[in-house]
Amino acid sequence: MRKTGIRIAASLVLGVLAAAGTARAAGYPDKPIKLIVGFAPGGASDTLARTVAQQVSGKLGQQIIVENQAGAGGSLAARTLARADADGYTIMLGSPGSMIINPLLQPNLAYDPRQFTPISPLARISYALMVRQNLGADSVSRLVELSKSTPHGLTVGSAGIGSNTHLVAMSFVVGTGAQLRHIPYKGTAPAMTDLIAGNIDVLFDSVPVVLPQIQSGKIRILAVTGSSREASFPEVPTVADSGWPAFSANNWFGIFAPPNTPDPVVRKLNAAFTATLEDEAVRQQLQASGNRPAPGTPEDLAKLVETERRGYEELISKTKISLQ
Repeated sequence: MRKTGIRIAASLVLGVLAAAGTARAAGYPDKPIKLIVGFAPGGASDTLARTVAQQVSGKLGQQIIVENQAGAGGSLAARTLARADADGYTIMLGSPGSMIINPLLQPNLAYDPRQFTPISPLARISYALMVRQNLGADSVSRLVELSKSTPHGLTVGSAGIGSNTHLVAMSFVVGTGAQLRHIPYKGTAPAMTDLIAGNIDVLFDSVPVVLPQIQSGKIRILAVTGSSREASFPEVPTVADSGWPAFSANNWFGIFAPPNTPDPVVRKLNAAFTATLEDEAVRQQLQASGNRPAPGTPEDLAKLVETERRGYEELISKTKISLQ
C-alpha cells in the first residue's frame, strides 16, 4: 500500500510539473530571446543567425537578440547553453564543431551536447575545394592524379587540427585516395592568404566564407563538396559529379535549447523557424550567400546529429586525428 501511495504521489507531482510547463509555454514568449552564436560578429555563421533571427522575431512577436560568444570552436557558447534555464529564452546556433567534433576530440568538455534539446534544422552549407592558381590542376581528377605523383603529396591548409576544414579535407582523402599533407593554421583567413600567395596547394572552406574570393576570381575553385551544385556558380561541379558519386560533405547549422526544454516551447520555436525558412524571400537571400535552407522538425535535427556523429567517429578513427 505504501509503494502504491508513493507512485500516486510521484505521478501527481509529475502531472503538476507538466501542467506548469504547459501554462508557461502558453504565454511564451513574453520577453526577448537570446540566441548564442559561438563565433565572432561578421562571420558567415553570425550573418546567417542574424538574418534568420530578424525574421523569426517578427513571427514570435518578441526580439531575438544575437549574442556572440566566440572561442574554442563553439564550445564556449555550448557551455553557456548547458547552464541556461530550460525556459526557451536562451537558444544556440549549433554546428558540427560544437555538437560533435569537439566532444569527440575533447572528451572532458564541460557539457554534453547529447542532452541539448533540438529545436530546428537551419541550413546546410557546401565546402569549396580550392587550389592555388598555378598548381596545374583544372579538375578534381587531375588534382588527385597530381597529388599521387608529387613526392610527399600536396599540401592542404585548414583552420587547425580538428577543425571542420581539417575533417572535410581528410574526408576527401579517404573518399578519393588523394595524397594531401595537412598544414594547420590558426583560422582559415591566414590559410586563404597563403593559398592566394601560392604557399599551399589546396584549401577547403565553407562556401559562404569564400564566396567573395570566388566571385572576384582570386582563387581557383574545382568543385563543391555537397550533394548538389551551388546556385551562385552552377558551372562548378560537385566532387560527386567529378568521378566520386558516393562523396558528399556538408557543414550545417541548427537551433538548440538547454536540456529539458518543455515540448510546447520547442514546438512554438520550431514553427517560427520553419515558417521563416520556407519564406521565398528569405530562401533567396540565404541561397545568394551560399546557405541552403533546411527546414525540418526537432526530430529531423536529432536524426541529423546522430547520423553525423557516426560519420565523424568513423572518419576520426580511420585518419587517427587527435589533439594530443
